Amino acid sequence: MQKLITLTICFFSISFSFSQDSTKVLKLMFVGDVMGHSPQINSAYDSATKTFNYDSVFSRVKSVFSLVDYVIANLEVTLAGEPYKGYPQFSSPDELVDGLVNSGVNVIVNANNHSVDRGGSGIKRTIEVLNAKGIPHTGTFLDSIDRVTHNPLIVEKYGIKLALLNYTYGTNGLVVPAPYIVNYIDTLKMGQDINTAKSLGVDDIVVFIHWGNEYERTPSTAQRWLAGWLHGKGVRIVIGSHPHVIQRMEATFDTDSTNGNVTVYSLGNFVSNQRKRYCDGGVLAYLELAKPDSGQSKIVNAGYIPVWVRTPYKNGRKKYQVLPVSEYENAARFNAAEDSSFTTFTTDTRTLLNSQNVNFPEIKFIDGNWIIPAANR
Repeated sequence: MQKLITLTICFFSISFSFSQDSTKVLKLMFVGDVMGHSPQINSAYDSATKTFNYDSVFSRVKSVFSLVDYVIANLEVTLAGEPYKGYPQFSSPDELVDGLVNSGVNVIVNANNHSVDRGGSGIKRTIEVLNAKGIPHTGTFLDSIDRVTHNPLIVEKYGIKLALLNYTYGTNGLVVPAPYIVNYIDTLKMGQDINTAKSLGVDDIVVFIHWGNEYERTPSTAQRWLAGWLHGKGVRIVIGSHPHVIQRMEATFDTDSTNGNVTVYSLGNFVSNQRKRYCDGGVLAYLELAKPDSGQSKIVNAGYIPVWVRTPYKNGRKKYQVLPVSEYENAARFNAAEDSSFTTFTTDTRTLLNSQNVNFPEIKFIDGNWIIPAANR
């Protein structure tokens, strides 16, 4: 961009120009499985008002989400209305989405193995609720016209334009009834979607994908192959969910000689009632994209924040609280049993990721601030 500066000195006018190339930075955060087991539904219910409220579940991550421009979460339930139930065929109250939005989540993906839990009517109502609440979403569609219109989902800020695609390995054997559509992992269709995204002139493509084997902390051969295939097709950011446990993350950054890409194999659980080892929490994956006024967007930073689900009892009922680990580990904490679970999750997570991650360090809370490592610009 050129700016013209004119100086007037002693009746003489001197004009000169200089080049000023500013860089825009887009910050992203990816959130793992948002589950809705029956105890979570019961916990959110207020019998006095006969309403549901999830704000207290997510309020402690609000400051983390405020660090970024887009918070993208995997909604692994339907919003099919009553009767509200958890596993195996989920339908959560609409207020679950309100709690997410109030905390800072502003994009939803919902292609996963529970998308068809309540049939076509569940797919339809979930989409209608998300539309009514004004939250962008992708992965399931009302029909082929809806899919053509909203697949990929385009998000844009600061002049950086992203295409978001979302796929699942399956829907627990349930058939998707016509005319509804759930995006399945199918390399032919995925390749077509990627080409469509490229034709829209996007800066980067993100694939948020439901894959892998439940409860396995190491990516499967199929995950690794598919991540390589997606990167080979020009998808630079691949984010995984489904195993309900954390798996490793890898990043390379853009330089003059190399192209960057990111693979997050599994974010684990963001919130659920799963309490067994490795399942009682997950990670938030942080990314930065930078784009100069003249040039291509670059992947310049990555990091993770572990989150643990606390389930204290209040007035005889189990409550749910998603806690950023680093912020709470040095504070006065909980009872002995909770402290033990918190410490086990924290140690397991750091042992795995600090040994296996590539260019994906932990972002820590120090002296009242989240400290993000310097970007690779």
